[in-house]
Amino acid sequence: MLTQLTTLAEKSDGRYASDAELEFLKDYLEEIDKRIQTYDKIRNNEDKLIEQIGVKTKSKNPYLFDKYGKDLSSISERGRRHTMRFLATAMLFNETDKLRHKLLWQSIIMRAFKDENPSNLTYQMMGEVMNEQFNDEEMKLIKPGVQLVQTMLS
Repeated sequence: MLTQLTTLAEKSDGRYASDAELEFLKDYLEEIDKRIQTYDKIRNNEDKLIEQIGVKTKSKNPYLFDKYGKDLSSISERGRRHTMRFLATAMLFNETDKLRHKLLWQSIIMRAFKDENPSNLTYQMMGEVMNEQFNDEEMKLIKPGVQLVQTMLS
């Protein structure tokens, strides 16, 4: 949304924007209330969502976060929390490109530490938890971000 507004401002400098150029803005404004409500729901339930993702992930593989004889669950939780916040912000502003950019560094770090398996399962479980906790209308807004997270961090 913000990127599209910036582009529109640059393209229409000195002239009126056409109806076609304004269409994305009309669409966004029609769903802004739902985006804000969904954002609030993610923010207000973050701890619960993060915990459920962790529980589901550990139930699939209890030793997934054991590495070098240490339990690295807290590092995974921190990553889930950051990812959830990036996802919520991207959904609020309809900015999946910005989400992609934010996830890029996580992806690089994950691959450097060879953590593809824990990450893959974690973000698969994130999708499941989100599907359980959000209704269809909310998931319509969240799903593009969840799919991007799963693609980039698996």
